[in-house]
Amino acid sequence: MKQRLLLMAAACAVVAMVALPGGGCRPRAVGSQVAGDTSPADGSPAAAPAEQAARSPQAASAADWPPDRAWANWRGPGGLGIAFHAKLPRDWPSKVMQPIWRYKLGTGWSSPVVAGQRVFVTDRVGPTERLLAVSADSGKPLWHVSNPVDFEPHPVGRRHGNGPKSTPVVYDGKVYSLGITGWLQCVEARSGRVVWKMLLPKRFGKSQPLPGGKAHVNGTQNVIVPIGPGLGAPVPLFGYTGSPTVDGQRLILEVGGTQGGTVMAFDRTNGRPLWSALNESVSYSSPIVADLAGIRQVIVMTGPRVVGLRVDDGTLLWDHPFQIQYNESISTPTVAGDLVLVTGDSRPLTALRIINRGDHWAQEVAWENDDLSSYLSSMVVAGKHVFGMNDDGQFVCIRLSDGKTVWLDGNHGFYCSPVLAGDRLLGLNETGELAILKVDTHRYHEPAVVEVANTPTWTVPAVIGRRMYLRSREGLRAFKLPR
Repeated sequence: MKQRLLLMAAACAVVAMVALPGGGCRPRAVGSQVAGDTSPADGSPAAAPAEQAARSPQAASAADWPPDRAWANWRGPGGLGIAFHAKLPRDWPSKVMQPIWRYKLGTGWSSPVVAGQRVFVTDRVGPTERLLAVSADSGKPLWHVSNPVDFEPHPVGRRHGNGPKSTPVVYDGKVYSLGITGWLQCVEARSGRVVWKMLLPKRFGKSQPLPGGKAHVNGTQNVIVPIGPGLGAPVPLFGYTGSPTVDGQRLILEVGGTQGGTVMAFDRTNGRPLWSALNESVSYSSPIVADLAGIRQVIVMTGPRVVGLRVDDGTLLWDHPFQIQYNESISTPTVAGDLVLVTGDSRPLTALRIINRGDHWAQEVAWENDDLSSYLSSMVVAGKHVFGMNDDGQFVCIRLSDGKTVWLDGNHGFYCSPVLAGDRLLGLNETGELAILKVDTHRYHEPAVVEVANTPTWTVPAVIGRRMYLRSREGLRAFKLPR
């Protein structure tokens, strides 16, 4: 198995691009520096954030995401990566920002989510996996819920720890979390009372004898984890890492198992299965829900492909092959108009045009661009352009209309999930550096790079008003943004 960085985090999706040694850039599938860009002459985004959201199938406007839901799931509202309510400073500190509070955590790489003046996150301490709530104002612990865990990933992934990587989602006063071995649970956000929970491999997997009662890696296929005395069942090779999403009454996530579907929807009030779809390997990516071609649908990367499923019943509407070695699809898809954007390890950013012909669906590759090839990172759409970071650490701006690269620059490491806040992109990389970029559709413009942690940060920050919350290896950090 290839030896490269592995972090299957439901909460790790970004796209980055970096110059090769000597100042060169890797070959591009589509275009290079473009001419004839019709964006505003001052380089500002083609539309204000609320207008961008209004055009996006995933969110109508900032008004649809009030402050108490401003960052309540993976990558914020609708999985868009847009901080609608952020109030960024005019001038950022030149080098280092100090947190106003810290809270120590165990292992894990789930990103923090915020709702009702509380920050929610998961971690692992020894044989225990936890869902925690702390005060957003002070970092004071409020409650935690624990489940037993026995899991070690394939050796290639062990440098990123054995803790949970799926980011919780908060909806209607409840927190939904998914542990690395498949503990799926619903907890009251205010009190920490467990409403319901289940162990996915026990409920939907094929049980088998587990000699010694301990988890073990099953070659390059899966990991067998305990589900009862002397019994085990398989979970993905690097555990469950995709983050669940909520749409109305449905809690939607990738499950797998002989008794389940690759993708399943559950009644969020009681955990009852509503539908299951497909019978293939799960990926490490997270599903999104969007109105696309007139139909509300779940868009998700499975092991071998990217699919659109009718959100009401899980019916397969369209699919496109997108196989990545060892089913390592990780980044989160996004939608722009009639396009679905996906990328992966050694795969170009691919724009799929989805067509609803009434009696059948069709999809076609509108364009591809190798400049935004990303193993872990996800992208963000701003107006008529998509921004992200590739595996070489370069940020890139690509025009949605034809897939042409507008600019490609910077040197920011390997991982970054950019957050769009007003006319800025906030890019937190894996070393604790926060790059603040101008949303400029003509050139790369980096006003500041600030250190926000001195330990690794394979996560996405939550930005609400003048507060920013992030998770580093040492734990949670909260920052008050200057005026």
